[in-house]
Amino acid sequence: MKKRHFVKVSLICLFCLLTPMIGCINISSWSRAKYERTDQLNAHLAPGSILIAETDVGSITVTGLDVTDCNVTATICVKAPTDEEAQELADRIKIELERDGKTLTVKTEKPRVKKHRSISISFEIAVPKQTALELGSDVGNIQVSNITKEIKAETNVGKITCEEISGDIDVKADVGTIKIVYSKTAPAACSATISTDVGSIDLTTPPNCSAVVHAETDVGSITSDQPLTLTGKIGKNLNGTMGAGEGKLHLKTDVGSITIR
Repeated sequence: MKKRHFVKVSLICLFCLLTPMIGCINISSWSRAKYERTDQLNAHLAPGSILIAETDVGSITVTGLDVTDCNVTATICVKAPTDEEAQELADRIKIELERDGKTLTVKTEKPRVKKHRSISISFEIAVPKQTALELGSDVGNIQVSNITKEIKAETNVGKITCEEISGDIDVKADVGTIKIVYSKTAPAACSATISTDVGSIDLTTPPNCSAVVHAETDVGSITSDQPLTLTGKIGKNLNGTMGAGEGKLHLKTDVGSITIR
């Protein structure tokens, strides 16, 4: 078991060391030209709707407001060997808002690119704060604030941050830290599934949180500032109950620490 974790950590460290070198080669030798474009999109979105947004490479930021529409700012960045090719690739990227009942999807169409070319698309989105979210990024950070409905978010490489939220969450990162901060007005009973293969988890629970808690880490520590009725001792696993245990908190990381506040 210890050998497996050592190999995993060693490979991750090697990947982190090599990634900046690869990035430098891409920028300096392969993709000398860069073209950027910003698209603005708007659609009516009633409170209680669902927003779906995904990107292969790029960040997603969603802010909940007292509004009745969805405003999207898409930042498109294309790198290629020449200015002309970079712009030509960018011109072939289409971003639309597609509606299906109560669901609004940020739909992206983009060309396949050859080696030594790259496309990144980042989104800054404002929605009614009573909007449920389904967000995904292969490589990039996801940030959410002031949302009262359910949140599902996943990234392969990148950190996930959700602040001033009130609803149930299901968030996952393969490589990246996760920070969750519930609003002071959030219901005491909440359901949260939070996992990352490599990275720490930092959870601030609602006031007077009421939930059954399970937390586990293979390499790292588990600490809680909140009063817990424990089943067993705190080690690599923590099992316990906060309050009446009405909700459920499941926190898991392979390599990283878990903090419950």
